[in-house]
Amino acid sequence: MLSILIPVYNFDVRILVRNLDIQGMALGVPYEIILLDDASDLEYRGLNRELDDLDSVHYFELPANIGRAEIRNRMAEIAKFPYLLFMDGDSEVMYNDFLRNYLNKAKGELVVFGGRIYSMVAPRDRSKYLRWKYGSKAETIRAAERVQSPYRSFMTSNFLISKSIFSKIRFDEDIRTYGHEDTLFGYNLKKAGIPLVHIDNPLVHIGLEDGIDFIRKTREGIENLIKILKKQENPSDFAEEVKLLRQYKKLKGSWKEKMLIRIYIKYRSGIEKNLCSRYPSMKLFNLYKLSYLAYIGSNQND
Repeated sequence: MLSILIPVYNFDVRILVRNLDIQGMALGVPYEIILLDDASDLEYRGLNRELDDLDSVHYFELPANIGRAEIRNRMAEIAKFPYLLFMDGDSEVMYNDFLRNYLNKAKGELVVFGGRIYSMVAPRDRSKYLRWKYGSKAETIRAAERVQSPYRSFMTSNFLISKSIFSKIRFDEDIRTYGHEDTLFGYNLKKAGIPLVHIDNPLVHIGLEDGIDFIRKTREGIENLIKILKKQENPSDFAEEVKLLRQYKKLKGSWKEKMLIRIYIKYRSGIEKNLCSRYPSMKLFNLYKLSYLAYIGSNQND
């Protein structure tokens, strides 16, 4: 009845999968755990291959990296049960009834997002402060708040979807680099009129990147956002779903846009230095994202 789908890339998922397997055995319904490795380093493949010995686990390896969107589509094609539970491999289960909470919702055609949280304790590694602080401030949102803007709050890190719906709303495989494949997926759910249910059944995000990697991925995500926006039949409608695009729309064509471009060019290195410090400023991070959007937007308009 339940296919648990976990894309794997350079992370040891053994604890996560064994925990899920224990919970799965207690469900009293058929389940499977599908692991698809997206061309990880040999070290991680060697560790995670152990999981193929579990009866419920199907472990596969890809010869080349295909990215966050296509890998999820492939896993859905492999899955044999009518409900698909997608989750990120760099996660930790905090509730013993995590799977049961989702199973209780598995009725008819639906999409359910359980949420994401972060440790309340700051990481010892100072280089990971930015990712931890941003996640704690921007991504840790309870269901009662998420439901106010249900599609804007969607993330691919932890959600249940009926296979019948997924066959209609798949991930856009043109998105090969990091970022916003979930934004587009949520927007497509909204356009199709598919209800998105929010519950408090979070996973803990434990795979924190260092500041330099997260800043690079943030820029990649903004570049993806521009590409996605240009492909939409109604760009203005899509922009309303994304806070960063709504902010930029208000400034575009004004002196403030030009000021943002100058800020990125002149102060980029100084802002990045702060973001990689022990006390990263979220205000500076938001300014950095907005200024980078203005910068690449102006270059593409030249």
